[in-house]
Amino acid sequence: MLVDSIKNQTKQIFQNIEILLEVIPQNEFDTIKGGFKTWKHFYHLIHSMDKNFIDPSNYDEPEFHKKNLDIIYLDDNKLTKNKIIKYYENVKNKVQKYIDELDEETLDEKIIFNGMNLTKMELILAQMRHVFYHVGYLHCCIKMEKGETPEYIGLYKVVPE
Repeated sequence: MLVDSIKNQTKQIFQNIEILLEVIPQNEFDTIKGGFKTWKHFYHLIHSMDKNFIDPSNYDEPEFHKKNLDIIYLDDNKLTKNKIIKYYENVKNKVQKYIDELDEETLDEKIIFNGMNLTKMELILAQMRHVFYHVGYLHCCIKMEKGETPEYIGLYKVVPE
């Protein structure tokens, strides 16, 4: 039962990220939204899913990653929208495969990360919370900038199959 809920909520995460990737044009990807470069918002949240959704103690950085590239307030490099979309698709596939293979027992498995003893369920919940924070942050920035927010998939909107 929990696994089905995780699958449904993860679909919502992906739909909302994809909506934002679609509505923010290429020419705005290097602009500032809420104090940070737009591409940094995306890279930060996608990298976090990549690193922390499954098992942060067993993670290899993507080949293009440079030290601190995922730190949202450090502005030392630049990734294009196309590069971020390709990375997102890779992470989406990896996470989808992981949740498709999840079972209730796996959710209780422990991982030690940053000195904390966490279950896989806690890692998943933490990533959902983190991603939805950034999705909401970008929605707020877009509302302030353009007067309206993009579509949002949540409790009152059915997730497309």
